[in-house]
Amino acid sequence: MANGVALLHGTLPAVRPSDLPKALQFCANIDAYHQEGAQRSWVAEQLPDGCHIADTEREMLHGVLITPRNELPRLHNDVTGSDLGAAEQWLWNMLYATEYPPPLEAEEELRELNLRLPTAIRGVAGARGLSLVGTAADPNPAQPQNYQYYDASSFHLATLQSDALALARLQHIVLDAFGREVVRIGQREPRRRKVGQLERDLLIFRRSYWSADFGRQAVCTAIIRNYQRNTGLPEALHSLVGDLGELSRQVQAAETETTNAILGLLAAVGLPLATGLAIWQGLPQAGATSLYRTLGITCLTTVFLMGTFPGLRSLFVTLFRHRRRRR
Repeated sequence: MANGVALLHGTLPAVRPSDLPKALQFCANIDAYHQEGAQRSWVAEQLPDGCHIADTEREMLHGVLITPRNELPRLHNDVTGSDLGAAEQWLWNMLYATEYPPPLEAEEELRELNLRLPTAIRGVAGARGLSLVGTAADPNPAQPQNYQYYDASSFHLATLQSDALALARLQHIVLDAFGREVVRIGQREPRRRKVGQLERDLLIFRRSYWSADFGRQAVCTAIIRNYQRNTGLPEALHSLVGDLGELSRQVQAAETETTNAILGLLAAVGLPLATGLAIWQGLPQAGATSLYRTLGITCLTTVFLMGTFPGLRSLFVTLFRHRRRRR
């Protein structure tokens, strides 16, 4: 069960351009059965002491920047019938870390995942991560090293944009944790205190982590929104709110049933008892013998009422059933 996010920064190996998607695939694949778990073991070694990779994690969320020295080469010929340019091919293959040519619907999907970026940079973000591609040689080649255009893009990827990916992933983890807690509470009769606490925690999450943005950094906000949309997080949040509302309704219904059962108990026992005691006090000789006789008649009357009216019996059963469940 994941409860945190680790950010790892690095550089892809110096291989042929056509081999870069394969290299990224190897780096992002942390399946225990992939290459005998070599990459998973290496990533685990980078984590702080006491931390480990969640058993459910099979692939890392990745962000990658590809820049050409001169002209961006094409990765595939138009064998699939799609008319994607070199930049679109790179965006697709690096986003999905695949060697296969983009399918026919790739153009439409890339349009939906598109990020508004400065000149010479194209980018898309989705459920698999972030893919950035430079469309030409560095626009500022005259600048000294570490001050060129693509160096700034690399810096943004390693800082704000990586933070956006981390925040989106944390939102996913928290929503999954809320879902598991709702299932756990729903397996037994829900308690008002636990349901109320969960509703408050969800409200705090919605007004803090979920609604967080990066201010004027519209690209970072778009990265989060794209990830949310592609992983179905808004629908999951809406479903979670509905499930908590249902649990709250069940708690209220159970408390209403218990209150009705108590009132029924008071009516079935208290009314005959009060009437019997009033009659006993009015007797000429209100002694112990007449008191016991009066109490006996009261008990018989209560039993008679319960036997005559099935509703009273159900109230008693409801009351004691709720008491057993709460133990």
